[in-house]
Amino acid sequence: MELNSVETWRVAEDDRKLEPDSVIHEAEVVIMLDGKVHRRLCCLPTHLEELALGHLMSEGIAPFTDVEIEEKGKDILVHARRKSETIKPEKITSQLKIAGADVSHFIKRLDENSILHRKTRGTHVVGIFGESQALFVEDISRHCAIDKIIGLALKKGMGLSQSALVTSCRQTHSTIKKAVYAQIPILITISAATDLAIKEADLFGITIIGFARDRQFNIYSHDWRILKN
Repeated sequence: MELNSVETWRVAEDDRKLEPDSVIHEAEVVIMLDGKVHRRLCCLPTHLEELALGHLMSEGIAPFTDVEIEEKGKDILVHARRKSETIKPEKITSQLKIAGADVSHFIKRLDENSILHRKTRGTHVVGIFGESQALFVEDISRHCAIDKIIGLALKKGMGLSQSALVTSCRQTHSTIKKAVYAQIPILITISAATDLAIKEADLFGITIIGFARDRQFNIYSHDWRILKN
């Protein structure tokens, strides 16, 4: 269930009416790693297996090939096939390049797939664009949305090093780290990027594009990946 209906008082100047409204569903989800509580996350309780897969990769905990995942209600049970040390972040060397027109196209597609956001204004939407397909996810948490789209891309066999991550949310140090661990070379947002996010992206070889709207955008790092039209 993605939406709940609630009664709300709508107030306009001196007028007040009781009307139904749609709100996004939020739940606490628990990731259990080898029988122990690893993380409690408040999110939209959909794509839970993808959430766990993406979270493990984007936090540098374990490669998705080294785990087995089982859903049990709102608990996600993760079993490691073998012990693995924490993954170290590596600089991205992907030579992926896209055109400026692609940025505008990606943002348009992101808006077209902001279905829950249009109904509730309560979600972030993220998309990942690969060589032959595009995937989209919405969630109340920007971190969970990014984890879910990474997990979904992994399940679909997308090459993350040849993909662009497109989001409606601001980019910070923590979200850039997720892209680093997933080895995604291009990150596009309709929102802002922080100074630390830009420094991290520059250090690890990620191209950040911010304020991408109406065929305009800012390139904050590694501009060589964005070709002139």
